[in-house]
Amino acid sequence: MVGYIVDLILILCSVLSSPGNVSPDEVPSVINDFVGSGLKTSIHNDISSFIRTVPQLQHYDNDVVMEKVVDLISKNCVRY
Repeated sequence: MVGYIVDLILILCSVLSSPGNVSPDEVPSVINDFVGSGLKTSIHNDISSFIRTVPQLQHYDNDVVMEKVVDLISKNCVRY
């Protein structure tokens, strides 16, 4: 779930940072660019690694998960 939230935010970041208006017809292209960049795979691998390394009881600590989400968005919210 975390991966899809980060994916959506990064796709929206790309759309909103576009120099021109992105039409509804261009949105699939933006999504394909995101997937094709390898960023999605990298982010999902990073999240999987995070989940495996954080003790299970900390998964329920919203601050730990939120920090990871914010970190991923901060590092990757660029035009790919």
